[in-house]
Amino acid sequence: MRTKIENIQDLNYSNNQLFIGELIKKWIKAKPKNKELIKLRDAFIDSSIYVAGLQNNLVACKMANSDYREQRNDAVLKLDELMEVKKNFLK
Repeated sequence: MRTKIENIQDLNYSNNQLFIGELIKKWIKAKPKNKELIKLRDAFIDSSIYVAGLQNNLVACKMANSDYREQRNDAVLKLDELMEVKKNFLK
């Protein structure tokens, strides 16, 4: 589960990415042959893709962790039930 702070940070990141992307687009439109701007745009795109991958990996890890926790809890519950059966059987 995501915290409010994580959601706010993601929102700020997305807003900044949109702002920077629009600014780069505007600069390239004004100077389409500027090699440095083209490199900046490409680096920006690569960074954006990398961060998106990190965000996806984080979500996948959190989901896997949640699944493992649920499996562990189910196993503990089943063990408790078996211990109770054993206790009643030995009476």
